Amino acid sequence: MRLPRHAELWGPGLMQSWWRDRTWQPSPETPVTVWLLFTDHFEPCGGSVSHSVALERVDRWAHHWPLIAGEVRDSFGRRPQYTFFYPAEEYDREVVDRIASLTHSGIADVEVHLHHDNDTPANFLATLEEFVTRLRRDHGLLHLGPDGKPEWCFIHGNWALDNSRPDGRYCGVNNEIDILIETGCYVDMTMPSAPSPTQT
Repeated sequence: MRLPRHAELWGPGLMQSWWRDRTWQPSPETPVTVWLLFTDHFEPCGGSVSHSVALERVDRWAHHWPLIAGEVRDSFGRRPQYTFFYPAEEYDREVVDRIASLTHSGIADVEVHLHHDNDTPANFLATLEEFVTRLRRDHGLLHLGPDGKPEWCFIHGNWALDNSRPDGRYCGVNNEIDILIETGCYVDMTMPSAPSPTQT
């Protein structure tokens, strides 16, 4: 059997965590908090569809998600939020405006997603800065940090974070994590990517 890349490094910790979670039993006095996290590689233009098809995809979300989110609340009375990781290379003002309306109503969030290949650090930096600025300035998206600058989460569209594919495809930027931190990214949610060889 062929194991995923460097499974000897991350596999034991994963198994230990799985076993600990599986065997833990709360006491009757222990309040239980359950977090469900939905992060979507949201690609309304995926498959090279037309602009009108992309808008139809977003319109379905804009119609159905408020109905679903309105049905449930957590113990604090908050409605669920759906996180759309929108790809920078598919930026479309009208599409993002429609997603932003869900965010402004308190039932969604938009974060940063990017597919790239054979990129350079300078181009990657410029792409992120332009996209983050557009999301904040033009759509009122992304949270502001204590310094007043946008902070955001990131997902690498092809899982090749920090140029981690053995063949060097779908990234090209060896210092990608440094650039992410520099531009306001506070968490990368690309991992886990196993059994892809990009798994660290």
